[in-house]
Amino acid sequence: MKIKNAFACAMFLLGALSGKAQFKRDSVTTAPAPPATDKPSITVTENRLLMKRKGKFFMYWGYNRAAFSKSDIRFKDVDYDFTIKDVRAKDQPEPFSNTYYKLSTFSIPQYNYRLGYYINDKTYISIGEDHMKYAIEKQTTRISGTISKDNNGGANVGTYDNVEVIVGEDGENLPLYGTIADSLKGGFVTAFEHCDGLNDVTIELGRTEQLWISRNGKHALAFTGAIGGGVVIPDSDTDVLGYDPRHDAETGKKSYHLAGYSGSALLGLEFTFFRNFFLLGRLKGGYMNLPDIMTTVEGGRASQHFRFLESALVVGYSYKFGKK
Repeated sequence: MKIKNAFACAMFLLGALSGKAQFKRDSVTTAPAPPATDKPSITVTENRLLMKRKGKFFMYWGYNRAAFSKSDIRFKDVDYDFTIKDVRAKDQPEPFSNTYYKLSTFSIPQYNYRLGYYINDKTYISIGEDHMKYAIEKQTTRISGTISKDNNGGANVGTYDNVEVIVGEDGENLPLYGTIADSLKGGFVTAFEHCDGLNDVTIELGRTEQLWISRNGKHALAFTGAIGGGVVIPDSDTDVLGYDPRHDAETGKKSYHLAGYSGSALLGLEFTFFRNFFLLGRLKGGYMNLPDIMTTVEGGRASQHFRFLESALVVGYSYKFGKK
């Protein structure tokens, strides 16, 4: 995986710079005098050199991979109300190429950006977006609900109670297909993607714990952790019962919509170099609840909720404006 390779290179760079590391514990210890003497208590103070971050603004940009739990997806409109169960989905990574660094295309892959401010040397607040992608695979599932009208010539009309069907026919073919699974009834949901972004816009409150700093104070290694929450604004491309989707790639029509909310927590390892630049590898886990996904031109809606796990590698810059 490209993210893992890049992270390994960063750790190699850290090792090259760490020859003169300064390790000290940040502590204040009071040692009482032995009871048999009249000597006063001795206070020993040992401070470590900290990377000064208070008052700094920072920004970063990078790319991610994501994984999702199974979810039940409910589709509802005047003519139908049905649920497909335990649906699998995956992200859609862009193969590594000049797409990642050309100005005209660098926002096509799954990206992350964030702006933040250090309240003190360890605590920060930030706002940003994680642009993930979500697409269901071709798979068997079970459907429950009613369909009184479709745009497939009535092929899907009926009442269903935990009936096995096939969905995601426009997705990737897995080894299972081409067998008896292809004889199952389809046409219900042939495509379901948050294709131009499962866009998670969040505010995070985080903390940085320094592990190492160079003698000149210019390079440092730290753990980071944060909790956050926000809103999810996907652009969803769906094909439900043959109705026209709101998203139309051929005409450039988008369907961005405030569909729900998210909550998350993350851990990361940050390497700061030359005081103002940093490389951050982060692992984020969370939950999304999307009760109002726009699907069809006719006004159809979908709803789902699921857990996610995202890994990201970003590069950033921090700077303190005004008096240092």
